[in-house]
Amino acid sequence: MNRRRVLSAGGAALAAGIAGCAGLTGGGGSSGDGSSSDGNTGSDGAASGDVEIDYWMYFGAQENEEMTALVDEFNSQDNGIHVNKQSVPFGEFLNKLFTSVNSGNAPHVASYYGSYGRHLKPITHSIDDYLSDGAKNKYFDIAWDNLQVDGSTYALPIDIHGKALYTNDGVLESAGVDPDFTDWQAFSDACDTIVSDTDSRAFSFINWNIGQAAFRAYIIALTQAGGNIVTGEPGSYKVAYDNDVGMQTADLMTKITGDFGWDTPQFQSDSARVQDFVSGDLGMFIAGTWSVNNFENESGKIPEDLSFSFQNPFMFPGEGDDVAWCESNSLYFPKNESHSDAEKQAAVEFAEYVTQNNTLWASAGGHLPAAKSVATSSEVKNTDLWQKYGTISTMYEMVTNKQVRYQPKTAIHINSDRFWGPFVDMYLQNTDVESGVKSSANALKQALNQ
Repeated sequence: MNRRRVLSAGGAALAAGIAGCAGLTGGGGSSGDGSSSDGNTGSDGAASGDVEIDYWMYFGAQENEEMTALVDEFNSQDNGIHVNKQSVPFGEFLNKLFTSVNSGNAPHVASYYGSYGRHLKPITHSIDDYLSDGAKNKYFDIAWDNLQVDGSTYALPIDIHGKALYTNDGVLESAGVDPDFTDWQAFSDACDTIVSDTDSRAFSFINWNIGQAAFRAYIIALTQAGGNIVTGEPGSYKVAYDNDVGMQTADLMTKITGDFGWDTPQFQSDSARVQDFVSGDLGMFIAGTWSVNNFENESGKIPEDLSFSFQNPFMFPGEGDDVAWCESNSLYFPKNESHSDAEKQAAVEFAEYVTQNNTLWASAGGHLPAAKSVATSSEVKNTDLWQKYGTISTMYEMVTNKQVRYQPKTAIHINSDRFWGPFVDMYLQNTDVESGVKSSANALKQALNQ
């Protein structure tokens, strides 16, 4: 039974702020390191005569610790540049960044997603004149190309992180299920066996109770079905998922908590699926490379009795491309008339250092470094995340095999729950497929046409 037939058989009949790593990338809520988030940055340890640059970041938990270590390492180089780091809660980050540019108080460097270059272009400046020779060749092509907007470079990628399929080996072993899923039929049979032969639920399509999580998983299934979120070129996108394929994919998604009975249509907490997976109450779910951070106990360790695997999510039905959603935490350069040319140059030098010397980002952040030499270094390949758990190594394989794809580079804030909240409602059986998809698509059309 191929993907197209299954889809045809299926019939066509939170605040958007938390985003990815350490919660979903970004962490969500507080500053994370005790730093002020009121827009004021202070000089701390800068030597007389140093060029000082301000860096805003949204990372939480371990990512905050790792980025702080990288900043401290850079500041210890005695290279005439000092970086003042400041944490800003992820949910406030975009609004705060736009406000800072409009008020003339923007930092020199700011973290955000690589696919947001077109959205951030009005408030950031290109950096081609400041890059070192051959900088482009340092990074994976897919990450570098994603950061190009109208032929210019607007950011540098820190990592490539993506979503794939986590399997709880204990649950699958109890069900006698082989985790090597070659197609939808094999996957479907495995899910049915888990439900019938264990006390665990089989599979959750989303890992977090927010629209962005549903959006990222939906892209994976939709692309494999041969559909698209939008068609056309950046700047003139047309919404494309309110057609038969988009409806059928959404219908398949809702059947997971409905007719299939693989998951429950309730969330006890926003992170309930993560908790269920760790406790063995859930056999499989779609989640990101960074989600291993969420598996850790109070001691900061992955529980010894949790055995899991991370594999490509190419089991969805359809005749489209076997690709997974991906994204890159990246470093942008906000506009500020008071920034001197020397400061802009220093900001890019700092960004190149951080993005090309970040083995820490892989060992604890759960991300594949975007710099090729770092991604394939012995420090990264010897981590548990590469060797034991396979999260980073699987992402490396998908990147090198061209099996990942960034979300559309729109001029709007496409991750907003305004567009993808209806998909959570559909998954939780709070609205029907046709109403949910049309509500989402109409909201996105309106935003794209403004």
